[in-house]
Amino acid sequence: MGKEILKNQNDDEAIQLLRASTVAYGRAKMWENIVTFVLLFLSFAYPIFYSCSDDDQMKLILFQVSFFLYILVQVFSPSLKGNTSQGALIKEEFDTKIFGLPWKSTLKRIDAFEISKLSNNYNGKPIKDWYPTNFSDKIPNQILIATCQRCNTAWDIELRNKYSSFLFAFIILYTVAFGLLIVFKNLDGKTVFFICFSTLSFYTHFVTIIRGHRSVIEKRTAINSILDKHIFGSTEPTMQELRDIQDEIYLTRQESVKVPDLFFRIFSRQTNNAFDNFLERVNKHFGK
Repeated sequence: MGKEILKNQNDDEAIQLLRASTVAYGRAKMWENIVTFVLLFLSFAYPIFYSCSDDDQMKLILFQVSFFLYILVQVFSPSLKGNTSQGALIKEEFDTKIFGLPWKSTLKRIDAFEISKLSNNYNGKPIKDWYPTNFSDKIPNQILIATCQRCNTAWDIELRNKYSSFLFAFIILYTVAFGLLIVFKNLDGKTVFFICFSTLSFYTHFVTIIRGHRSVIEKRTAINSILDKHIFGSTEPTMQELRDIQDEIYLTRQESVKVPDLFFRIFSRQTNNAFDNFLERVNKHFGK
């Protein structure tokens, strides 16, 4: 049965689901990246303009623009979650299909035509062996599913940890640089207020991203703890327990904040090596 799971992940229908979910997630990631880069640019443009310009009228106009931009970001940011939820549902269908888990009755499946349309828009590398294939034949079916589920959570935790730590360090350095600008330029109170308010959308956006990643990390770490007890413990998880774990994985997949593709490419080899070491532990535990 275990080998059937690994074989079924490369079926035409399964690959179509993976292609479609990748496109859905990619679209959501694209809009998040656009907002991020715009706010990042403005976070440098605002202080430079306010500190170098003597035109009070232009400062006031720019302040008003920053106010409306802040409102727009707050209003439209939640809409970015649309494609994220769509991607999560499609990935849920992929997992339940190859794991043999029942579909949660409260979830509405994505229309087959929409999945086909998304899949046809995929233009990345060919997808194959989404989950590792070098499992020991001695690993029981439920343990194999639990290990695949842990593959999902462990990958995500590693990348989110690195990205959120990078963002936190960047915000600290930015704030220190802002403080030095105030000191060396001897900025007056009004200019400092304008800069602080104008960069509020930048801080809000990045702090929200960090908190979103940290929330997912915390939830997925708790999932890993349960999975490790099953994988290395004395009792196999039941299919109902695996279904419950899958519910938790689905919920964390709906988090709208994501790791940029650049970070994925930079750290994918390191993360792969970490999981290969984990899989080696699992195989050794079952006597490969």
